[in-house]
Amino acid sequence: MKKTLQASLSAVLVLSLAGCKSTAASVSSTQSAQNNTFYQDAIDAYVNEINMDYAYDFIKTLSLDPSLHDNSLGFRTSGSDAEHRTADYLAEKMEEIGLKNVEKIPVTVDKWQYNDASLTIDGTDIDLMPVSYMVNGTDEKGITAEIVDCGTGFAEDYEDKDVKGKIALVGVDQYNESWIGGYIYEAYEHGAKALVTYDLDGYGRYSDDDHQIQDVCAEDVMPTAIITMSEYKQIKKALDAGHNKANLVIDSVMEEGKGTSYDVVGYIPGKSHDQQIIFAGHYDMYFTGFQDDCSAIGTIMTMAKTMIDSGYVPENDIVVVAHGAEEWGATGTEFDWTRGAYELINSVHPEWASKTLAMFNFELDAFDDGGDTFMITSVPEYATLVKNLVDEGVLDGAVKDYEKGISAETFDTKTMEDGISYRGAGVPYFLNTTDTCSGSESEDGEYTWSQLHYHTESDNTDTYSEKVMKANIAVFGSIAIAIDQLPAMTLDMQATIDDLSESFSEDLAEEAGVSKEDWENALSVFQKEVDALNAEGKDINERYVKAVSSKADVEAIQEEGKAYNKKVLELFKYVQDNFVGIVFSSDVVMKHVGYQNNIEYMDEVIDDLNDNKISDALDVAYQLNGLCEYNYYLFSPNAAAKIDAHADKAVDNNKWWGNDKGFYFTNTKEATASLLKKEDGDDVSEEIKVYEDSRAQQLNYYKDSLEKEIQAMEKIGK
Repeated sequence: MKKTLQASLSAVLVLSLAGCKSTAASVSSTQSAQNNTFYQDAIDAYVNEINMDYAYDFIKTLSLDPSLHDNSLGFRTSGSDAEHRTADYLAEKMEEIGLKNVEKIPVTVDKWQYNDASLTIDGTDIDLMPVSYMVNGTDEKGITAEIVDCGTGFAEDYEDKDVKGKIALVGVDQYNESWIGGYIYEAYEHGAKALVTYDLDGYGRYSDDDHQIQDVCAEDVMPTAIITMSEYKQIKKALDAGHNKANLVIDSVMEEGKGTSYDVVGYIPGKSHDQQIIFAGHYDMYFTGFQDDCSAIGTIMTMAKTMIDSGYVPENDIVVVAHGAEEWGATGTEFDWTRGAYELINSVHPEWASKTLAMFNFELDAFDDGGDTFMITSVPEYATLVKNLVDEGVLDGAVKDYEKGISAETFDTKTMEDGISYRGAGVPYFLNTTDTCSGSESEDGEYTWSQLHYHTESDNTDTYSEKVMKANIAVFGSIAIAIDQLPAMTLDMQATIDDLSESFSEDLAEEAGVSKEDWENALSVFQKEVDALNAEGKDINERYVKAVSSKADVEAIQEEGKAYNKKVLELFKYVQDNFVGIVFSSDVVMKHVGYQNNIEYMDEVIDDLNDNKISDALDVAYQLNGLCEYNYYLFSPNAAAKIDAHADKAVDNNKWWGNDKGFYFTNTKEATASLLKKEDGDDVSEEIKVYEDSRAQQLNYYKDSLEKEIQAMEKIGK
């Protein structure tokens, strides 16, 4: 699972609740309540059959068995030997529980395998095992050079340092400040031969003896490894004593385009094979990855086993998918994760997009965040279904251990896991909700589970919560049964209309030359289609329930449902292609919103500069380009520009699941960098001109985006 820059930027990145507004055509709670009576027994039987001993034992083996590891610390990475051995193991276990047509599906990835490393300091007894990032290592002799303490690794930290041909040592904060790629590029700009990092803050807060690793999102430019805070203190003491000659050996192999990962797939055959529901997680991991993401594989295996053991015979195929290469699988891109899933849904099985009623993806689904209410993450279009099921009490039996039961509201999905690849391909999905509140306290305040344990040695069995995992198995399995049992999907596209409507700025659109009338007329076309679809789905399901109750022939109605579902899924895919975008902060937004946000931020910046408030302007400017501008606050222009290149739509780059989802960045970086060197009262006329020119350019992009969205809405239903 990929996490995003947080904390000081948290106001921009906080998850928001997303629900569907009810309309006359939406699936009514009353109608749905009538529907659930014939599948409630199946849900109850499923919930009562859950075997948590099996679940825990499965996760523990997958996490801790050394035969499934690449090195002494654990690890099971993209295209590695351990990933291949684990694929064999999972295929065997899928067959054991009764899954059919089990196969290992090969997908091409950038291979990364970390085997071993050492860092020694001459004249001391320091002999450490750093952890390599997803880059190539050294030769067998390693790098022998001076090691230089470069503070926090930002541009200003190198001003009085000579690191050319040397090993740079920097303290990083990938939660509050910048992802590792920025630190790598900065060290590279100053001629460092290798980079060794340690965590100052952000992640890895559980123990000073923990390593913490993240995906790179950068080119393979130099050997890069991380040590613990405790190990840094040892090195600092040695440096202070004059011992600065180091030898760094890293046995790490990264081969671009030459790796093979395996997505392991098994089936519970349905009565019909025309449609399917997917249970998914990823089995690659850092360290022993108990929560991330061995727990997810334990969850989907237990869900499948429970369905089989409870005697449930699905109407549609249930597909169980263990993805490889989620943590990392591509170099030189901002979109380097979820590669195994991306290749499976786009290259191997693109036909799945038109037949998958729902995907249930899991991440870190067995730790307790302290919440007393069970929350659900889903694409907004499935919020109506969740609300109906909760309101009717269908899921009550699945959340008995939660004091306040289950929430009828849902979180919208972001981009940090495999579901984003499926969503982009047109598959609606659910995700367990993680890290919604603090999991522990420190002397500095509260840290989330992710800050404490994520991608460290402390992601282990000590963090296991049977309560949380059982609820995830029970709730999402129950929702899957509800979806499986009714012929017409309850995928309410009203959510997209609401997002389009609420994100539209009348004043800004008018300035861009886009009329409110054109926008609203286009929305009405979309609304008419959605109302008709919702009414059609409601009718199909009502007739189906009556037919089931009277024991009449239901086959014809089921076929109507399949035809209906194809239309709904086609529209969902159309929405993803034409309306849904992604900003650098990893938020999913309507495509015009990236430009709209930039314009609004630049308006604030320009106003502040006209009032000679440079510091106030800088308090806003960092938010440009989905927070990417913040890199110019920290790093030299060349280093920051390399980060831009991975996300800016103007730059030709392998964007994988981010293809056609991004937007053109503002051309404000030089002005922003200039402001950082000035004080209130200094002449900022040149900077104002840059922001004004960029605003005009962004306004043109905004106009183009709105016009394309209007055209796309007008085509709906034709």
